[in-house]
Amino acid sequence: MIFDRILEDILGFIRRLLWWQADPQADQYKPFQSMQKIEGDYGVIALVEGRDTPRAVRSWIYGQKRLDLNSTRMVAKAPLQDIHIYLDFLGPLPGSDGPRARAEVSERQKLRKQGRSIKTHRLQVLKASHFLNPNGFYDYELVFWADYDFYLPNGLEPDKLARILTDKLAYQCLTVLSPLDLESHQWEAMIEEIWKQLRGPYAA
Repeated sequence: MIFDRILEDILGFIRRLLWWQADPQADQYKPFQSMQKIEGDYGVIALVEGRDTPRAVRSWIYGQKRLDLNSTRMVAKAPLQDIHIYLDFLGPLPGSDGPRARAEVSERQKLRKQGRSIKTHRLQVLKASHFLNPNGFYDYELVFWADYDFYLPNGLEPDKLARILTDKLAYQCLTVLSPLDLESHQWEAMIEEIWKQLRGPYAA
């Protein structure tokens, strides 16, 4: 099952974190590497690599600035929690050519031709500890997750649309005073609004 595969991927990632803690100098086991960082008034978002599970497509981390509002000068302090936004691909891995993968591709194509919606990607929003815990991995709290079908007939490839939506969701974090306070239904509403906007200009 797809859900089982993603659990396996997560366990593999946790193993990497444990390896990295045992040998922090081993760059190949470093859990995250920031590729791009954008600062806002209340926090910072970073596009990161290192969640090298087979289905990982996009990973963003939002870190909130802790502000001393009693001071005439707001001082940024180290955050205790961050927001992690993960985008994962659903379905057979690209390049996978085993019998099971071929059968799944065939079945998905068949259902698509019948007009059925086939989920292409999973979005997850988690609260995570800013630092690794003594066991070598982050303390996570799942805030929101859902599977989406990013296929548009004659439009951009689903993977590109999913990346664009995830990037826009991360940018939205910079417009909110405290994304850490957002509840599941609020994340869902934000995603649906972004997807609604994308369906117009990015469809052929």
